[in-house]
Amino acid sequence: MYSIRTTWAVVLTVVLSGASAWARGAGPEPETPRPPPPRTGWRVQGLPLLNFNSDEGLGFGARVMLVDAGDGTQAPYRHAVIAQFFQTTRGNAVHRLMLDAPTFLDSQWRVGLDLSLLNDRFSPYYGLGSGAAFNQDFSACDDRSALEDAPDVCPGNPAFRGLRYYNFEQRTLPSVVLNTRRRVSGPWQVSVGYRFRLTRVDTRYDAEDLGQPGASRVEEDAQAGLLNSGGPVTGTFRTAELTAGLLLDLRDNEPAPIRGMFHELAVRGAAGATGSAFNYWGATANFRFYHPLGSDRLVAALRLMGDVMGGDVPFFLLSSFGGVEWRDGWGGVGGVFTARGILKHRLQGEVKALLNGELRWQFLSAMPLNQRLDFTLVAFLDAGRTWTDLSFHDSGMGRYAGGGGLRVAWEKNFIVRMDYGVSPQDGTTGFYLDFNHLF
Repeated sequence: MYSIRTTWAVVLTVVLSGASAWARGAGPEPETPRPPPPRTGWRVQGLPLLNFNSDEGLGFGARVMLVDAGDGTQAPYRHAVIAQFFQTTRGNAVHRLMLDAPTFLDSQWRVGLDLSLLNDRFSPYYGLGSGAAFNQDFSACDDRSALEDAPDVCPGNPAFRGLRYYNFEQRTLPSVVLNTRRRVSGPWQVSVGYRFRLTRVDTRYDAEDLGQPGASRVEEDAQAGLLNSGGPVTGTFRTAELTAGLLLDLRDNEPAPIRGMFHELAVRGAAGATGSAFNYWGATANFRFYHPLGSDRLVAALRLMGDVMGGDVPFFLLSSFGGVEWRDGWGGVGGVFTARGILKHRLQGEVKALLNGELRWQFLSAMPLNQRLDFTLVAFLDAGRTWTDLSFHDSGMGRYAGGGGLRVAWEKNFIVRMDYGVSPQDGTTGFYLDFNHLF
């Protein structure tokens, strides 16, 4: 079965590679519709949110954007206020109120503020480092009704340890993220910011959630002294970080670049003086490249990320990355925001490395009701590696996945993406319906 899934991804890659040859000159390019005059002033953009991914189930809610286009020359806009209500059928909630002001009060500072409630009822934890083993039989049971009376026993699966063996619950209220940045010379920017989180962690589930009486994976590692420096892993934890970074932004269009690059070096630190109950530090390197291949309709995109952490790092942050554009809840090597086809948060640790490569072919543009729509096919390869700590003594290999997808862009700012990924090593697949390019 795994060979069939892998072949699907390879075939899609070959098809898109053939399409790239056509785009470079095997046939005439489709005629591009004449763009309408630039929009000015305020307008409202909003849609009901219908989201799905294999890790979190069906998501639903609404997102409304109040956009100020200014005089039409500011890209992507002058100001935007975004309100989001969103939850999934598997117990995730991401409710946000965001402000993005690229020219805050007509200054050179770009200010972003994110106030959030984040709820991850069944947050995955498979262990630390790339050597963390995953056995699907430990938490898989086809007869869910049998677990209501005996949550540790699954008929026909003697290896079963509990439906929630690889899960714990975390709820962050509030999450406050303030990011500010400004240009200092040409495309160079500096950023400073602050992040505050109040996170409640539970490692057990009640009978209604089919929780097992036996220990979960996170409890086993906690008992072995591997997490939170041997301290408790359940309770309410306060973290607060100061952040700073240096950025180079040469993208021609921020939401959907055709050419250019975006690079960032960022550091973060938490201590009692910042309002944190934990003392730790982190550093992130983020490199992105975009290049047209013979035509603006065919774009190669690459993202390379590395993140290191040290000190008394709370275990629920071991999946996180830093950086001015990264948001809480996006972390972990694996899942909709990092490595498609690999299980959500499959790899965690104090050291993380991530690679994403995409080939994007915009095969159609249209202007229904004077609204520009662009349709783009994508082939991708994602890969990641983690280490438990800075000693780099971990055994095991990284994970990789490949696949393809579709992008539909409305006025180049509002982008819907659909991806399907396959990870041959773990034998897992994932389908993702979400918003915006991965990078």
